[in-house]
Amino acid sequence: MKDFEISIIKTLRELSTPFIDGLLQTITFLGEQYVLIAVLAVVYFVFDKRAGQRIAYSIFTSISLNGAIKGVVKYERPFVYDTSYEPVRVETATGYSFPSGHTQNSSVTYISLALQAKKKWLFWVVGILIFLIGISRVGLGVHYPKDVLFGWILGIGCAFSGNYLHRKFEHDFKKISLLYVISFVIFLPFVFIFWHKDFSEIKIYRDFYTSYSMFAGFVAGSIWERKVLDFDCNAPLRKRLIRLLGAIICVIITQFGLDKVFPEGVILLDMLRYFLVSFVTLGLYPVLFKNSLFKK
Repeated sequence: MKDFEISIIKTLRELSTPFIDGLLQTITFLGEQYVLIAVLAVVYFVFDKRAGQRIAYSIFTSISLNGAIKGVVKYERPFVYDTSYEPVRVETATGYSFPSGHTQNSSVTYISLALQAKKKWLFWVVGILIFLIGISRVGLGVHYPKDVLFGWILGIGCAFSGNYLHRKFEHDFKKISLLYVISFVIFLPFVFIFWHKDFSEIKIYRDFYTSYSMFAGFVAGSIWERKVLDFDCNAPLRKRLIRLLGAIICVIITQFGLDKVFPEGVILLDMLRYFLVSFVTLGLYPVLFKNSLFKK
């Protein structure tokens, strides 16, 4: 099976041209974390915070699941198994191969978005988009076809299940808080299962640790914000756009600013940085500005 999949990848790489490679890289970019964070931030701070929380909950459970499966299965990348072809954009191919993170993350994000809008045409648009993102990962030579197939299945499954669970409990503070905590704790054992003292050995699991830390920040920040403030998106558009700008600044400072300050190669500091990205943006920032930008 693996050799058959490799033959598909190599055929696609042989047929590719610089133009096709550029097109595939553009498509795959639409499934990367910064684009997905931007989509989430716009929904959360401009259109509907509760819808943003549904999307965020679905995303964080999905990426934690993806990292856990990758760490357990330990399926090597196709370009590691077969070095006879040249992959493209390998800097996005971190960690193990199965299932495809780009495919799963884009599937859960865009399908979750469509579930909030409830527009039939949007389901068609995002369906085509996540299909192309998945195909781009195979075309670039960084994933097996089965990685993409299961990425689609898991991402779409997390979108529907996350949306259902969140809607079921979101009107009760205690119940939604418990849902967040239980979902977070489910993946806690993998923190210890994958742990190694040597950073060179734990580096392969970095994506799991950083995404799980963002999940922790989401849980802590969302619960705190709802208890202290619980803002809504009924403010004038101008104010909501300023909120969005402030959120983007928070992400930039915590994500890129702390990256310059913290020493490289310390996984605990990486985890702290990613925790702060979501905690500061979703919890601390709204509470600090509750009497101005987030005043009801």
